[in-house]
Amino acid sequence: MKKTKYITLVLAMLMLGSCNSWLDVQPENNQVSDEYWANKEEVEAVLGAGYVRLRDSMEEMLVWGEMRGNGISLGYGAIEPDIFRINQWDIIPGNEFVKWGNFYQIINYANMVIRYAPTVVPKDPSFSENVMQSYLSEAYFLRGLAYFYLVRNFRDVPLITEPYMDDQQSFEKEKSPSNEVFQQIKTDLEAALEYSKEIAPTLWETKGRSTKWAIYATLADLYLWTEEYEKASQACDQIINSGRLGLLQGKINTTNNWFTIFSPGNTNEGIFELQFDNEKGQTNSLVSWFGSNNRYKISEYSLQLFADSDEDIRGAGATYTEGNLQVWKYLGAEAGTGIPRTYSDQNWIIYRMADIYLMKAEALAMQGDYEEAAELVNVIRERAQLSEPIAAASTELEMLQLIMDERGREFIGEGKRWYDLLRVGSRNDYQYKDFLISQVLLTAPASGAPIIRSKLLDVNSHYLPIHFDELKSNQLLVQNPYYENLN
Repeated sequence: MKKTKYITLVLAMLMLGSCNSWLDVQPENNQVSDEYWANKEEVEAVLGAGYVRLRDSMEEMLVWGEMRGNGISLGYGAIEPDIFRINQWDIIPGNEFVKWGNFYQIINYANMVIRYAPTVVPKDPSFSENVMQSYLSEAYFLRGLAYFYLVRNFRDVPLITEPYMDDQQSFEKEKSPSNEVFQQIKTDLEAALEYSKEIAPTLWETKGRSTKWAIYATLADLYLWTEEYEKASQACDQIINSGRLGLLQGKINTTNNWFTIFSPGNTNEGIFELQFDNEKGQTNSLVSWFGSNNRYKISEYSLQLFADSDEDIRGAGATYTEGNLQVWKYLGAEAGTGIPRTYSDQNWIIYRMADIYLMKAEALAMQGDYEEAAELVNVIRERAQLSEPIAAASTELEMLQLIMDERGREFIGEGKRWYDLLRVGSRNDYQYKDFLISQVLLTAPASGAPIIRSKLLDVNSHYLPIHFDELKSNQLLVQNPYYENLN
């Protein structure tokens, strides 16, 4: 059997919902030749492999998005030294958690689909132009999302838009400046909109594959980073006014309905969730990380945010457990019951409706509309059963602080906190750098705070180093400035 046909079989297993260990089996030279692209199923299999690789990137999403923030802290269990070093701002280019390979594999799968899917239309009568365009939409979304993670963590990165097919192909590529990467992401996501779906045939596909709403959510996030606040607000409005999604009611009788966002997941609030299903052999390590191995716990700063009110249904028994401070949203079957999940197959939520309301609030705050921004924050607070609304602040930074506090309560452990702090701190040529530094230091050990502060004063330290392996394999890469003299 030809190796190019063998990959058809192993990749197609994805569509049957099997476990993803087969992705470790690759043809020689990790190649998919022109012979492979013969029918619709083969295109869908490669596209599906991109989603699986995104799912495999969950630990990077968690570590990159949380360990430099202040929402969660290291627990008392066995901590990987490289995670500890990121948390302590002692990051060197040999750290295993600065490898970007998973995201470039997602990009390569997307590039393959974008390059070869159009060639399949004349070969397979069942693969119509419209179906092909919908697959391209998903590929553009995956590529844009992967680059969005890369640019927020490494700033300048190689911009690759053609597939890498075999080991004989030159893979040396210099870094592109972040503004060009952001522009490519914008181009990809805007291109993805035209043929995007509003819903898919099944619930898990509607929540777990690219839809119009996942694209708009990512665009809204992107526009906040590129300081296009009117566009960010408009992208949020597309989702809020769609009639397809909405905030869950916070409490139904005595039941904490907010908790259902995480258990069982795939609620009407979810926009884009990485899908796991124990019955199909698809599990993750969230129960281990937050529970049995006690690697992560809620931070003291997050506890202080919840201490403002004991009414908040997101607090003890929902987001976290009192006493051991475990992040219960990933461990429990229900809120406030102490009943643990049977399996570790929680979805990893990348975007949900609460994010849309608070992103729009941030966009409005940056346009000087503090009143409406406060109203949107209060929608989230009211859903959390908080009886006291916040009032509009008098300055931009004060309003942003209110929004960041609410995001801090809503998204603990969801891989967002560091990006929130960096986005606000770096805005308008680091106008709010002091805010960023002060927020990071809230959870820094007293003995290490002066050193961490001195590092944060250099804005180049806000981005990860390029791993030694990447520098060796790509001679055109130049190490990120802060780490040039580290080994």
